Amino acid sequence: MINRKEFILQAGTFCAAALAAPAFAFHEEKKMKIKQIRNATLRVTFGGVEFLVDPWLISRSEGFSFGQGPFTAEVVDPAQLGIVMPMCELPMPLSNVLSGVDAYLLTHLHPDHFDMAPDGTAGEKLDKSVPLFVQNECEVGVMKKSGFENVRTFTDDGVTFKGVTLKRTFARHGTKEPCGPASGIFFSSPGEKKTLWILGDTIWCDEVAKTMAELKPDVVVLNACAAQLKTYGRLIMNDADVESVCRAAPNAVVIASHMDTVAHASLTRETLKAALERRNLASRVLIPDDGEEYDFE
Repeated sequence: MINRKEFILQAGTFCAAALAAPAFAFHEEKKMKIKQIRNATLRVTFGGVEFLVDPWLISRSEGFSFGQGPFTAEVVDPAQLGIVMPMCELPMPLSNVLSGVDAYLLTHLHPDHFDMAPDGTAGEKLDKSVPLFVQNECEVGVMKKSGFENVRTFTDDGVTFKGVTLKRTFARHGTKEPCGPASGIFFSSPGEKKTLWILGDTIWCDEVAKTMAELKPDVVVLNACAAQLKTYGRLIMNDADVESVCRAAPNAVVIASHMDTVAHASLTRETLKAALERRNLASRVLIPDDGEEYDFE
């Protein structure tokens, strides 16, 4: 059995990104679409390109529980130990999730964001010929070992894939200490009126606030179930963090993702909505059900 540090090194938090392609001289404006699949898994149409973000695709209760493995002592609430994740099924057939995808984007390699096998390989259900973008060379090695044929990293300066620029952004994956490296992804394209920022597994912090001020995104996706572990603290955003995002980006559309799927969460869709109502922010934040899709002109 691996220990916690080995788990983080092997399973990591390795993020997703991009592939270079020539820019077009003329750009037809496209319609951005964001479909909530399950947990942090999203189907994103941007600049006419189809992306699948953080594809965690195993069936309900096919994954892991905190009652087994290196994080047993980390669970804050003992009642969470026996819950096997993912806690819900995919909202559509797997073939529908995967059909027509141009590239996979991985914000970080944790087992609630990407399918991982006991032998150290990953992404069994994915088409290995589809480009896969990750955050660092360690992840590149894992993915090549897993059979992916076209694996690249995305960078702080941004890389371009089929006319869409994908920029890595800072993420702090823990209030006490980071539970491994993590990243966000900022999308821009001459073919889109709006920009999109998927913040990834992060809390609200000075670095994220600075990036928000610099990028001024039009649409923001947050991971907001307030999952927590003892050593690392709260791993992603809670309702107070969501409020900070809304205050920092008053004109942005804010979408709360990563809900109702992992055992160590401390907020559900229902309790997050109630907390945002108390903060007078319920009308500012979209909380999609699994399978729900939004269009942006």
